[in-house]
Amino acid sequence: MATPKVLVTGFPVFSNNSKNISELIVKQLSIDGIEGVELETDILSVDEVGASKVASQLREGDIFDAILHLGLAAKRQNISLERFGKNQFRMNEEDNSGRIIKSGEIIEGGTDRLETTVSIHVFDEEFDDDENICWSEDAGGYVCNETIYRTLNEIIKLGLSNSNGRILPAIFIHLPPEESLELNVQINVVKRIVNCLVNRPYMHVVGALLFNSDQEILACRRPIGDVWEGWWEFPGGKVDGVESDFEALRRELDEELGVLISKAEPVENIIHEYDDRTVDLRILNCGIINPNEVNPTEHDKIRWLSKNELLSVKWLPADLPIIQEWQSQGLPSSS
Repeated sequence: MATPKVLVTGFPVFSNNSKNISELIVKQLSIDGIEGVELETDILSVDEVGASKVASQLREGDIFDAILHLGLAAKRQNISLERFGKNQFRMNEEDNSGRIIKSGEIIEGGTDRLETTVSIHVFDEEFDDDENICWSEDAGGYVCNETIYRTLNEIIKLGLSNSNGRILPAIFIHLPPEESLELNVQINVVKRIVNCLVNRPYMHVVGALLFNSDQEILACRRPIGDVWEGWWEFPGGKVDGVESDFEALRRELDEELGVLISKAEPVENIIHEYDDRTVDLRILNCGIINPNEVNPTEHDKIRWLSKNELLSVKWLPADLPIIQEWQSQGLPSSS
């Protein structure tokens, strides 16, 4: 299998800033490299030429497996994963060429906004517990936003994919200054991001089979804004580090439902291939709980389902085969 080729870009100093952390990181990565990746780096000029450069490379036939744009956000405290590029100029100061465009479209007649082509779910799983990283829905109106919008527009217009046949992943990351977050910490985050872009994750996940006294089982719905919003699932989540399945499930149920379990027996195991990841799902039977103790914090709705109601909700693809089997053959025993 060929080594994935990743383009990582940054910008030089602009405006009144004395340095640009994106430039520092890109230069360090060009020296250190990233294991398992063919890395190409570039410092883009802070002007229309720089903002258009990667889109031009794609148009001319350059091939990458992923594109990561980095830029400085001098007033932010956290690393911001930019979810969208907007077809709009809102420049409040000149770029390094002296250009200033306070309003108008970046590409005339283009889509109002374009979403990053990376797997949001994979990024959520990787960085969910990292307080230094967050999603942002506003990349600004300066050269950073212009850069990612032009790149995404070209990817979509040309229908570009990577060597795995998936749409070419590209994202812009705004970085806080070193004074807010140490350089080495940010470099390590960037390396993790590159890993998310090129490696298909294998996720070990546990789900809980919870009964009430009427032998109904608990289903939970993913909330609005979630990648799988409106779909139903078993409560649970990813097994972290050296946790056992029971330890992970006990932690997840406490966090998601405020429920503490004292036992859990494995009843089902299925491996499901999503487009962006492989999920090893293990369902543990936790027996009967008191519904009055359930306080959902991460789902917008819960339901207790009888055997005949199992298929009345839209289950996640990994969960569905298990539910279909139980619907035809009967639920496991709650004892």
